[in-house]
Amino acid sequence: MSHSKRTASGATKGSSTSKRARTTCTDPDCTDGSCPDCADGAIHLDPTVLSLPASELLDLAEHEDRTHSDRSIVTSLYEHALSKCTTPELRSRALLRLAEYVGYADYASQAITEANSDVIKGRARVLRVCLDPNNWVDPDAESSEKVEGLDELDKGLKEIESGLSGTEKDVVLDSVVALMGRVEAHELCAPLCNRLTDTALTVSYAVLGWTDHTDPVDPVDEKDTELAQAASAAAVRWSQSATECSVPGTQIESRLLPVLAYLANQTTNFEACKLRAQIMLVLSGVLDDDDAALRAFDLAVESLLLAHKITPEDMDVVRQLADLDIDTSV
Repeated sequence: MSHSKRTASGATKGSSTSKRARTTCTDPDCTDGSCPDCADGAIHLDPTVLSLPASELLDLAEHEDRTHSDRSIVTSLYEHALSKCTTPELRSRALLRLAEYVGYADYASQAITEANSDVIKGRARVLRVCLDPNNWVDPDAESSEKVEGLDELDKGLKEIESGLSGTEKDVVLDSVVALMGRVEAHELCAPLCNRLTDTALTVSYAVLGWTDHTDPVDPVDEKDTELAQAASAAAVRWSQSATECSVPGTQIESRLLPVLAYLANQTTNFEACKLRAQIMLVLSGVLDDDDAALRAFDLAVESLLLAHKITPEDMDVVRQLADLDIDTSV
């Protein structure tokens, strides 16, 4: 059996918080039992990393988390960061990050107890609800129409919304990504998925200035663009769960008008075209007006064809077009 004993070491661009996790053994598939880096198969962090202050170690853990580094390394970084945190602010932040990363409700409960931040408390409450298997889809049973822990969910989502009011864009983006992470981690029941994605849309709209449904404000910087993309992804999942929750088609369309107006202008962006197509396909099946439903379907096909033109090798788009009996050879 090969061992992948890894360390985090080596600064890049002169910043201690941008140290990257990497293997110290030159062979990542090393099977030499005498190799000091691979003999026990454990995770060892470089001493220079372990000597970092708690805040920098936590920053590093979050960076490795965002860049999808080795899970064992990220977990170890979060655990070491938590062990060094002494202030309630840092401890609650580390507890939440570790809880969200490994899916451990006890850490979330500790974060709620120690946090002063509404956002941290809210995200921890939401996590506990999402980790309840009663809120997961059971393929062998009827879909649940209620959320277990609804009061805690309500409190958590309110704390997130109030805590994010007036905060920096990157903080809002981080929470939107976290909410979507909960949606993706488990197949949640439709009412819970709908509540999470609705909150993601609400806080995104507020920051992006998407209050005028017919003329949304275009993103002005990289963070705006990232948030607009995250909101668009949330919109797809919201539309799907809203359909399962029997929300009327006109209400679904109205809620998503700012996203649709944004996506309509992203005709050279592959992901944006795919997201628009998914929303339009949902609308084509829920709008009562036949002409509106047909227009939505035509726009879905148009967006899929644009996506195919940008990235013709994407098999997901190819399969969707084939399912719709659309010829891509023309």
